[in-house]
Amino acid sequence: MARRGKPELPGSFDFCDATREWYAAWRSSRCTDGWDMRQWNYMFDTAIVHSLVYGSYDFSWLAELRARLTQMGLEFE
Repeated sequence: MARRGKPELPGSFDFCDATREWYAAWRSSRCTDGWDMRQWNYMFDTAIVHSLVYGSYDFSWLAELRARLTQMGLEFE
């Protein structure tokens, strides 16, 4: 279950199932407990990129996705 106060994905974009699961995992993670709205807005944009890769199989966005995850400290080396 997601922690209280963390936003849902915006309904204005048709996110794929893989992105919904990915977002729910980060939303329920303790590492996002201290995030402010600015960080969540960046995560929403990143979720769109994630959905392009995993929902549309547009792998030209993979480098952008990795760069965004790294910038947010969510990428594993």
